[in-house]
Amino acid sequence: MIDNKYIPDFSGKRIWMYWPGEKAYLFKENIEKGFMACGLPHDYEVGDLDKIMRTQRGLEVAVKEAYGTLNRIPAGEKLLREFANVMQQGDFVLARCEFDNIIGVGIVTGDYYYEEYRPRFRHCRKVKWIDTNQWPFVDELKRSGKWHRVTLIDRQYRKTAEQIITWICEGTKIDIVSIQRSIKEVKCDATVLPTSADIASHKDFMNKARAYQESIVRQWAKQFGDVSIWDERPGHGVWLKDEYALKGLVFYEGFRKEIMDMFHGGTTKIGKNLLNNALRSEHIPYNLFFPMMKEENKEATRDFFNELLATDTIAEVLNVKIEFAPQPKYNYLNDGTSFDTFVLYRHKDGRKGGIGIEVKYTERKYAIGETEYKNTHDEEGHVKLSEHYERVTRKSGYYLPHSEEKLVSDMLRQIWRNHVLGASMVLNDRISHFSSMTVFPDANPHFHVAPEEYRKVLTEEGKASFFTFTYEKMFETMKHHFCTEEQVKWIDYLYKRYLFAKRLER
Repeated sequence: MIDNKYIPDFSGKRIWMYWPGEKAYLFKENIEKGFMACGLPHDYEVGDLDKIMRTQRGLEVAVKEAYGTLNRIPAGEKLLREFANVMQQGDFVLARCEFDNIIGVGIVTGDYYYEEYRPRFRHCRKVKWIDTNQWPFVDELKRSGKWHRVTLIDRQYRKTAEQIITWICEGTKIDIVSIQRSIKEVKCDATVLPTSADIASHKDFMNKARAYQESIVRQWAKQFGDVSIWDERPGHGVWLKDEYALKGLVFYEGFRKEIMDMFHGGTTKIGKNLLNNALRSEHIPYNLFFPMMKEENKEATRDFFNELLATDTIAEVLNVKIEFAPQPKYNYLNDGTSFDTFVLYRHKDGRKGGIGIEVKYTERKYAIGETEYKNTHDEEGHVKLSEHYERVTRKSGYYLPHSEEKLVSDMLRQIWRNHVLGASMVLNDRISHFSSMTVFPDANPHFHVAPEEYRKVLTEEGKASFFTFTYEKMFETMKHHFCTEEQVKWIDYLYKRYLFAKRLER
């Protein structure tokens, strides 16, 4: 039953989504005993977290031992660390039954404790459940990060969660349509997301991008007379079967053989997402920049980047590399971070400069990986940059003081890493000038928001070295400098292959 006198105060409080087991089988006990409980996915067990995190062995080692060879360590460690250390008394909890209903609202009232006698879900906290009615689940919340048994609601969707909790505490009887309409109004007040024409959200964008790439793959299937050229794998994009992926179909036909010969020559590592997934961005740098790697196109490449960056300082393009990580890694960020594309040039002052390019398509923010977590957090889960990241971030002169919390967030982390990788090359005298560039289709709403948030933590020097461009802007600028018959076909391919919203008049 709801506490009708309760008025939620969200200041300084986190909001968590809680999954009480399959079909919420645990929730009746949760209500009766006033608690919540979680455990590792697949019910692997590590023991009492309070004891583990006081030992030299530590949580990471415990999770590794629990999972053995399974590659689930970062997610499992993050889940338990947040539940034990990040969650605080006074935080709000939304309990869900799968993704069908919200079945309860609670307030955390106790610290972490471990109940060894429980058959599963042994990690516990006391919770006061203030409402246990069923409410429609809101799709908006599904976008808030990876869904584990306990998940912290991302800042981007916090307003949505606050509004839902407020409605529930008020006892307002509203249907899902009203909820979605109100969320849209709240969202518009909080953040304006500029997108292309009829693209209303990232979900819409993803669906349209997937459908568009599927239509392209069907055209390839007709060419080969084989409708089974690809698999429909939920969550895996548009996945070519190996037989066809190894033909290099994701690459432009005009230089496909050259790229595949480069792979077969052993100079470039072939990953599954690179050749098999037509929806992901791994292959796109090759289609965008491979012609710029050729000696005969160096002058056109120089003029293209000078126009795009609104400068005249690039005197000569020396090299264009795809998937480039400077070596030895210890001299830089010490984690093998690479640029999707790196342009080495000679500045008009005679010194060398670099452009580090991050290429996106349907991507948005992503959950933190194990190596990234180690480089950005301490053992207690607090933000603490590794020696290499701290030195470069501080000495680069790119960032305002006390920006680390924002820089390591899921929204900004990859943009920041690309930027400081270039800064590390400057600090090590590999280059003297650096520009960080992120390119994306105009229809992707995430990259209209994330770069603007990133600019808020940059100094003037940082802003001067950070650029974003849409595919549309890039392709239009390419047309000014790559003008041979074959190059015109290549640029036309880029338009047709990647742009499906309203296209530029061309």
